[in-house]
Amino acid sequence: MAKIMVVDDEAALARIVRDALANAGHRVYMETDGLAALSRMVELKPDLVISDVMMPGMGGASLLTAMRDNAYLQEVPCIVMSGLPEDAVSLACGDNYSAFLAKPFDLDDLVTVVGRTLNGHA
Repeated sequence: MAKIMVVDDEAALARIVRDALANAGHRVYMETDGLAALSRMVELKPDLVISDVMMPGMGGASLLTAMRDNAYLQEVPCIVMSGLPEDAVSLACGDNYSAFLAKPFDLDDLVTVVGRTLNGHA
């Protein structure tokens, strides 16, 4: 069982992701804002972060940069999800993420990618 932080400004999607991962046996925390998620991550020290790329305020790319600059969070793997093509996400996020999920995605694929990432096989 892993501690997973889900960050997406679309609260309905974040709840769906949270529920799917909770059903897979994980403890899942949810934030709809990148800055709030960052401060909560420092408290929780999650095993994995799943973040949307395009969010108002602190978006996914800025969140990843802040995580990599934080001693508590720099090694935490992050799965990014976006409706943008992966090459655009890669340009924005660099190599700061472990795996990419194209929106919309299948919940079974989500659970598979999470398992692979947690096991270091993303």
